[in-house]
Amino acid sequence: MLPMIADRRFVPVSAVGCDTLTALATGRTGQGLPMTDAPRRGLPPAGRFALTAALCSSVGQTFFIGLFGAEFRAAFGLSDAAFGTLYSSATLVSGLTVFWLGAVADHVALRRIAVVVALVLAAGAAVVATAATPLLFACGLFLLRLAGQGLLGHLAVVAAGRFATVRRGRALAMASYGFIVGEALFPFALALALESLHWRAVWWSLAAVAALVVAPLLYVLARPLVGDPSAEGDGDTPVAPPRIGRGRLLVDPTFLRILAVVLVPPVVVTALFLHQAAIAERQGWAMLAVGQAFALFAAAQFAASFAAGRLIDRFGVRPLLRIELVPLGLALLALGGLAPGPSLWAMFAGLGLTAGLNSVLAAAVWVEFYGTRQLGLVRGVYMALMVVSTALGPVALGLLLDAGVALWSIGLVVAGYAALVPPLATPGRTARRR
Repeated sequence: MLPMIADRRFVPVSAVGCDTLTALATGRTGQGLPMTDAPRRGLPPAGRFALTAALCSSVGQTFFIGLFGAEFRAAFGLSDAAFGTLYSSATLVSGLTVFWLGAVADHVALRRIAVVVALVLAAGAAVVATAATPLLFACGLFLLRLAGQGLLGHLAVVAAGRFATVRRGRALAMASYGFIVGEALFPFALALALESLHWRAVWWSLAAVAALVVAPLLYVLARPLVGDPSAEGDGDTPVAPPRIGRGRLLVDPTFLRILAVVLVPPVVVTALFLHQAAIAERQGWAMLAVGQAFALFAAAQFAASFAAGRLIDRFGVRPLLRIELVPLGLALLALGGLAPGPSLWAMFAGLGLTAGLNSVLAAAVWVEFYGTRQLGLVRGVYMALMVVSTALGPVALGLLLDAGVALWSIGLVVAGYAALVPPLATPGRTARRR
């Protein structure tokens, strides 16, 4: 921190020093960081963009689209299985598309790509609003999943990781807050809207808001986020890491070791939430109590995200990466080992803590080990693998439940993995690519 500069007070030249004067003259401080990224009060520009983009991505998220499930099935004559298959197919194709499009964030100005993605989101909402056949509906779902769940969330994390060069952990936590706020606010707002509007009118309204409000807003928020702060090095590395291709990344030991930790929470949480009714039946939980437990999940997720952002800024990602699966393991042990009442709250609290940690760690870890120059490509590959793995997780859990495997046995396996694998898999400092 420059002495007294942040308070706009007079500082003697002797107190500032030649290095500081050079930084002021060139507009850079520290290790090649832009002056605009110096610590200051208030939310940094990267955090504002990340929060807004993540919030707007809600339109393409599962929880949002699922609220219209009954209307979609009735309008297009779909059974539960047909709707699930169609939705999963659209999700899988969109995830694989992000595998290739994720790197666009490394080459196109953020303000431009953000506008294009917002317009794609608007197009998806318009297609859903006008679709007369299941095929057109599937096309609309693909656009929604690609722009919302895929690219808008991707841009939020990439912007926070690339441009918040000083308070990166906190900016990445802001992206997590955007997702959490969307999950908290939109279901209630949509329930009110559907009481007075036809579902197609709601989607037309969403298309108009995405095109006329979200696109210009993201453009304005992204305007300060220009250039490449990693051009002269990343973090504590004086020279930016060399470029890496997708093929090499998929066999890179460091990448695979990180995946062994950060892919686990989305897979397990998705599987448990999808099969929550079957688990509730086994445990004797009332669905009203399960609904109340989701509030605890959201609170734990927010608290863990908040703490993770600050801890990463202070200690880096490695210490948290080693312990992030511990709450998840304890949650699964509680599921099989505690009485039905306490097991419900213990499970949702543990899932929320790990989900909150992972929401920040799964973004910050790529910056720490691969820098920001190819952050879009690296995270695009990760997102594609996450989509595929979360599609397989519910299938695996369903097979275990159908086979009559005890919840206690499942909990022991997950807890053992959480205790043993992360400390062994977390790369050391020498694992950073050279």
